Amino acid sequence: MTSMPRPSRWFLIIGFFCLSLFLVLAGLLRPVGDLARHVTLPVVRFVSKNTAAIFLKPSSTTSLRPEEIQALESRLTHLAVDYARLKALEEENKTLRLQTKFLTSSGYDSVGARIISRDLTNERALLLIDRGLQDHLEVGQAVITDEGIFIGKIYSLKEQVASVELLTDPHSRVAAALAGEQRLIGVVEGRGNGAARLTFIPSSEKIQADQIVVTANTQDKVPQNLPLGIVNAVLGESTDPFLSAAIEPLVHLNQISLVSVLRPSVLKP
Repeated sequence: MTSMPRPSRWFLIIGFFCLSLFLVLAGLLRPVGDLARHVTLPVVRFVSKNTAAIFLKPSSTTSLRPEEIQALESRLTHLAVDYARLKALEEENKTLRLQTKFLTSSGYDSVGARIISRDLTNERALLLIDRGLQDHLEVGQAVITDEGIFIGKIYSLKEQVASVELLTDPHSRVAAALAGEQRLIGVVEGRGNGAARLTFIPSSEKIQADQIVVTANTQDKVPQNLPLGIVNAVLGESTDPFLSAAIEPLVHLNQISLVSVLRPSVLKP
């Protein structure tokens, strides 16, 4: 007697799947699913709650003593100070590279200086540098930073230190021209509080915002074509005999740390 062939395993799986699909579509398995969720939900909530408690509850073995916390805070303070010093050195190094590049390409004779103190108010805008008479500096010499940006002139001298009058000082006056042009266009006057203005601009001059203003070739100790600032706005009417313009310095004068003084034996480029 021959036995009936045994159904294939894949045939049984496909048949079970089709039956399950039919029961789901007919809604006959919904009570079973609801019962399973009702039974397992409390278990899931319990496990989740206790797992969170295990991971989030601070361990008594890792709690720090007050002196350890104080030591860590002190260490963080020292790290912050070290980071600030590193950033300052990085900025000084960048400034020094830019000045060296400018002085090398221009051929100017100069002496480098570090700023010792600042007097930046509405009434005055002065810097004190660590160079003086012993370094053969003279009153009126141009002081630059970065890539030859003019920031002021030597105002007074002592043996080892000198005072620099910034171009934003209310007493400062610098003859100016537009970049790329040689003729005198006006005078940059300091207005205090970090502001400067280009005055006595002939109304016939074509000057507009975003133009660069440079030193003019009218002062013995201030070379020409040193950048002074950028025109922010032109003030006045075309019918006025003279116009003026608000000038924004090209560097933050209250953040400078290294400068170079162009000495009288400058070599004209």
